[in-house]
Amino acid sequence: MKKRSRLGKGFIVIAFWVLGVAILMFTLAQVRDFAGIINDSGVVRGGTQRVVKMELAGQPAPSTEQRVTSLLEKLAENEENRLYKGPETYEFMDNLAAVDSQWKLIEDEIDALHRGEGSAERLLDLSETHFTLADAMVLSAQKRAERDFLVTGAICTVLFLTAATIMLFMRNDRISKLKTAYFTDPLTKRKNMLAFEEQGQQLVSSAPGGTYLVAYTNVLNFRYINETYGYESGDKLILTLARLLDNACRRDELAAHGNADHFVLLLRNDPQRIEKLHGHIEAKLRATPDLHFTGILSFGCGVCEVEQPSDSIPLLVSNAIAVMKESPDKEGISRYDQVFRNAVELKNRIEQHENEALANREFQLYLQPKNRLADGALAGAEALVRWNSPKLGFLPPDSFIPLFEKNGFIVQLDFYMLKRVCQTYPMTVPGTGEALVVSMNFSRVTIMREGFIERLLHVVDSARIPHEAIEVEVTESAFVMDEDAVINKLETLKAMGFRLAMDDFGTGYSSLNLLRKLPIDVLKIDRGFLSENTDPSRSRSVLKGVLDMAGDLGLVTVCEGVETEEQASMLRELGCPVAQGYVFSKPLPEGEFRTRYGL
Repeated sequence: MKKRSRLGKGFIVIAFWVLGVAILMFTLAQVRDFAGIINDSGVVRGGTQRVVKMELAGQPAPSTEQRVTSLLEKLAENEENRLYKGPETYEFMDNLAAVDSQWKLIEDEIDALHRGEGSAERLLDLSETHFTLADAMVLSAQKRAERDFLVTGAICTVLFLTAATIMLFMRNDRISKLKTAYFTDPLTKRKNMLAFEEQGQQLVSSAPGGTYLVAYTNVLNFRYINETYGYESGDKLILTLARLLDNACRRDELAAHGNADHFVLLLRNDPQRIEKLHGHIEAKLRATPDLHFTGILSFGCGVCEVEQPSDSIPLLVSNAIAVMKESPDKEGISRYDQVFRNAVELKNRIEQHENEALANREFQLYLQPKNRLADGALAGAEALVRWNSPKLGFLPPDSFIPLFEKNGFIVQLDFYMLKRVCQTYPMTVPGTGEALVVSMNFSRVTIMREGFIERLLHVVDSARIPHEAIEVEVTESAFVMDEDAVINKLETLKAMGFRLAMDDFGTGYSSLNLLRKLPIDVLKIDRGFLSENTDPSRSRSVLKGVLDMAGDLGLVTVCEGVETEEQASMLRELGCPVAQGYVFSKPLPEGEFRTRYGL
């Protein structure tokens, strides 16, 4: 329908232009015709005077006489055949008729003179009268030409102006529609990011600093909704969110669709404004009858305050996105504040110094003992890393390990720590002479790196360490990317004599499923089973089940995070053989660990 409308307007413009050109060409033809009429009228006037003059001089001019007669007939015939006869034409025709009548009188008088009956004086009088009439005829012809030219010119001007006006309106209409499309989200039919940036910048620049805040939203489980309920349901959720957010915004606030399930907001920085809006949207979503999956929805957002009128909207949005993505709690509200800035600054400084720290041996090996619950004797140790930086201070693992896993530096750190562990040998279990088993938790990034097994073998064999002295720990997260590939690597390591342990058992949803597939030797029970926030009797029952299952599978069980004698006593009663935790020892630097256990 819109295409037909545009074509119709185009045909109208073309028709105006064609009509205008046709009228212009007709006008030019008329000008030429009128010029001929004026010229012929002048010839009639002058020719008549010449005929009379020659007759009075006794020198007849029959050819000129015939010329005047034929011109008068031609003029009369043309005027009779003219399609449109206006007042000026009739005036010209009257003058032409008068001139023709006077010319006939002159012709009659000339014939009389030739018979000797005429009068020269009468011929002269007729000639003067004819001149006056002819002069009036010429003037009427000029008057008609001028009038018709002005009318035709006015018509052409109107047509050209009309066509130009229509074209201008069409152009403006097209520009308006293009602008609307440029600033409109194709799915929600509301503002898109371009419109948000332009309008938001105007609002921010005209208000004092601190007046506004920018929020970037995120719907958790949106991918699950698309994959489970279909993309149509996902689109319905987006449309619902667009409507709710638009309705929740005040007159001087903005909401726009970014991409997928993300929206961006410019809100007044009033107390509890974002918190109230967050609660309002979540409540409205859960109350929407068309969204039958609202029970699994949670709505989070990153927030950045507009501190200066000159702040860039794209930068503010980027900050809001950053704090939303970096927040450990993906639900609720995360603010881009000084605490977050400090964390980002520390992250950047860590990345700047990571290679230097590795070269300067700033990463230190700590060992946490594993003890037998029966008698407290040393059963093994877990290698842990600490970073003692002259520039950054003493850093615990959770401040840099997640970052290293993201940027890939964890591979270098894991093998550096493996070398440090190998350098601690020989270490033997007191009273047995056997090599002390030290466990190392390799990141999933490291395990999935090509050549992992070959590199691990090179480090261990170069240090002449028996394979069974190294215990490779993996967490359930290592199986997320490619479960079969990880299992194949573990089976290869098992065949080479390395001990294998599953760390943090009980924290995931598929641990039991993995447990039946993995070629492990040790099961490390997560500290969460000992949490004071859980029902003691239920925790005890679950622990008993896990320990019995591990025993049936021939696995050594190690319970992590044992901090009290009561916990240790309960684990002894349940038959747990080994534990590690502060009840025995905190992680110790390598030298202190050796001294304490006489290694």
